[in-house]
Amino acid sequence: MEGRALGWTPISVLGPMGRTVADTRLVFSAQVGMDDREPLAFPVDSDAIASARPVDLGRLRVAWTEDFGQCPVAKEIRTIFRSRVATMRHLFRACEEVGFNFGDADRCFDVIRAQSYVGRYQAAYENDPSSLGPNVRTNYEMAVHMSLADMAWAHAEQTKIFRRFQTVFHDYDLVISPTTSVSPFPWTELYLRSLDGKQLRNYYHWHALTYFVTLVTNPAISLPCGIDEHGMPFGLHVTGRFHGDRDLLDAAEAMEHAFAKIPGLGRPRPVVAKLAKPIVDLKSIVTHPPILQ
Repeated sequence: MEGRALGWTPISVLGPMGRTVADTRLVFSAQVGMDDREPLAFPVDSDAIASARPVDLGRLRVAWTEDFGQCPVAKEIRTIFRSRVATMRHLFRACEEVGFNFGDADRCFDVIRAQSYVGRYQAAYENDPSSLGPNVRTNYEMAVHMSLADMAWAHAEQTKIFRRFQTVFHDYDLVISPTTSVSPFPWTELYLRSLDGKQLRNYYHWHALTYFVTLVTNPAISLPCGIDEHGMPFGLHVTGRFHGDRDLLDAAEAMEHAFAKIPGLGRPRPVVAKLAKPIVDLKSIVTHPPILQ
């Protein structure tokens, strides 16, 4: 991945997206491959990734958590998630709530993320800070106030978090959680500032459910899992064993097929007739006409 300046830091990766797990794994099979220039690469059989192996969900042990012990999650998302777990738990050999110790994951992610922003944007910031968006500048400026001691602490903390998390897979095959902490909000709102009346730490704090998993670097996939009370898509975040990408995809595809047969768990499908005549307020995030010379 040539776009990642810090090759020994796995915080930034390229991942596939697809309408179904089958489509996703097809894209993934075209992406993966060994390269001598990538220090963190490990062998993966691309042909094997593309084709699913049958999985008996009744043999899988699933751990679930609604917040990894400390992530901010809206009450309504917690309620929906618990309802989804209750509906699907019969599919598995075991489906149990598990406690996690993620230490000081928020601060750790702040430092690790800031390091990556310095690696990528230092030249642009030093040349012309205004050329970067406000969020990028915020990350960069956060980093310049950190020390080598902060970096050493963050990498040590990430290692501890990683090692503790892997022990969960001694007893379980998958970990499931909500994908996001809130129901989708208008795209015109840049980010979420508060949750259930509580101020969030920064503009990305509402992503904690996913960046906690980013810190441990295990493979993860978000599966569509019905809709919430606002009629918006609800995502189930499924995390697999370290380097267990193929096993995770196999399990996710089996779950997708099972969910399709259970009311309330399947992927939401649009009413095509309603999309025949699109009605939009804006065609893009551009709010002013171009300046003509």
